[in-house]
Amino acid sequence: MRRAIVGAGLLLGLAGCAGTQKVPTEQLVNSEVTIRQAEEAGAAQVPEAAQHLQWAKEQTHEARRLLEQNERDKAALYLKRAEADAELALALAREAPARAEAERVRQQVQQLQQNTVQ
Repeated sequence: MRRAIVGAGLLLGLAGCAGTQKVPTEQLVNSEVTIRQAEEAGAAQVPEAAQHLQWAKEQTHEARRLLEQNERDKAALYLKRAEADAELALALAREAPARAEAERVRQQVQQLQQNTVQ
């Protein structure tokens, strides 16, 4: 009975290790994909988005270094931050054209109002 319990514990431990080793790899891919999406959306041309994009790249680079040193838990934290910054860069890059269009329309409305008053 004791051997069965020890064996089950070992199997669970090994399964847990296998699961945690996969997580940083998936996170690495996810952060790199999101970084590419942000770049393609023009994040580098939007100052606030560019800063978050840069942070995402730096954190991904640091996570790679940590993975090489087998520091998976630390790497996972860096990758979470990297993905969050990349997602924010992507959102800000996508928002910029809409914000510019809204400002253009606001100015047109203001011009029309001024012309109507005169």
